[in-house]
Amino acid sequence: MSLFKKIISLILNRAKKEQYYLEIGSHFIKKGCNVQIGQIVDSKRIDHERRRVKVITGLFYDFKTNKINHVSDRRIVKD
Repeated sequence: MSLFKKIISLILNRAKKEQYYLEIGSHFIKKGCNVQIGQIVDSKRIDHERRRVKVITGLFYDFKTNKINHVSDRRIVKD
């Protein structure tokens, strides 16, 4: 959903000012991040049918360091 549609929805539902700020902030954090949840970052072939991949499982914004961090998980996937 685009930012414009979210703002229109908030206006029609008479949301509070803080909700506007949260929606706009989360939109720009998602845009500024270089990865998405579920994206495969690293891949290494184990044998002919399997790969060991590194998948992004979570994103969070650290206000103390002013950076976007991610959590990843290693999984084995069949081709």
